[in-house]
Amino acid sequence: MKPALPNIKYLHIVRGLAALLVVAFHAKYIFWVGGTIYNKEIGLHGIGGYAMFAADMLSSCGKECVVIFFILSAFVIKHSFSGHHYTWKNFYTIRLIRIYWPFLCSLFLSILAVVICIRYINPAIYTTSLREYNTRLSTSYNELSFLQVLKTICFIDKGEFAGFNYAYWSLGHELLFYILFPFYNKLNKYSTMIAVAAAYIILFLVTHHTIFYYQIFFIAGLMLYQYFFNHSKQPVIKNKILYQVVLVFFFIAVNLANKAVSEKCSDIVTLVYAFFIFDYIIYFIAHKNKWGMKLGDISYSLYLNHLPILLFYYSVLTLFTGQLVFYSRVPYYTGVIIAVLFTIPLYWITEKPSVAFLKRFRK
Repeated sequence: MKPALPNIKYLHIVRGLAALLVVAFHAKYIFWVGGTIYNKEIGLHGIGGYAMFAADMLSSCGKECVVIFFILSAFVIKHSFSGHHYTWKNFYTIRLIRIYWPFLCSLFLSILAVVICIRYINPAIYTTSLREYNTRLSTSYNELSFLQVLKTICFIDKGEFAGFNYAYWSLGHELLFYILFPFYNKLNKYSTMIAVAAAYIILFLVTHHTIFYYQIFFIAGLMLYQYFFNHSKQPVIKNKILYQVVLVFFFIAVNLANKAVSEKCSDIVTLVYAFFIFDYIIYFIAHKNKWGMKLGDISYSLYLNHLPILLFYYSVLTLFTGQLVFYSRVPYYTGVIIAVLFTIPLYWITEKPSVAFLKRFRK
């Protein structure tokens, strides 16, 4: 393999697919009654029923998809920094514009969505006696204030985020990675990377603070970069079809570990899964997938804006049906489609101009 690793650009597809799975995970949480209640009150009937229920459970890896984001972010940023030789001033300017401008637009939309949906579209969704989603939505609405907005802008994960956009939890970890990147960029040996990761593990075990836990996955991304650019010569599995079977197995394993064991266990499986995903794409994806790349383009906007879009859809749907929770899968399936479709114009209005500006800035 050439040192330049030309297929690295196709890792962009992974970002898009991961964002889509996060949307499916959240849509299921918002609309569906949930697997336990569904199984108890409706039950599973026939092969089709079991197959559909299994498919529902395969969208349980929302947080694990964010772990993939962290690993991929570290990998891509290390590659970008190594290739362009930015000054630190330029690096931070680019990173802050890249993360904050689309975020601020999303924050405005999220706050608008909460206020409009509760006050004007369907006040019935404001309730604390039904289930977790509505209780948290009501709490977020009650806590809406300048202080809550300020905490959200600073990514302080205490209470509900302004606009009830709980996807923002990951942005603080991403920002911390940017702050620490000058230090991380000097870690050029596996031994030092492992030592830093071990230190984070110890700090997490002692303090139970997730700021240490999630930095481990950024370190993992840097280690993957080191491996693929300096040591990898061929795929670890040479048969493409066998490799695809392995990837499907790991996808199922991530979801099973999440449901049957623990989130931490599924995070570990995700870490291994990420290695195989990167290895497969770098060596086997030879042609550009147009729609996969377009999904990757809008992935950040999709991640930031899908929750307010789903809230708008939820408030309208509950208004017309008179139901606050659904046993049918149709609402959350259609919710995913609606979130993607409405994200496209939001991407062109909010994120695309910042991307265009940064392209000119890099020149």
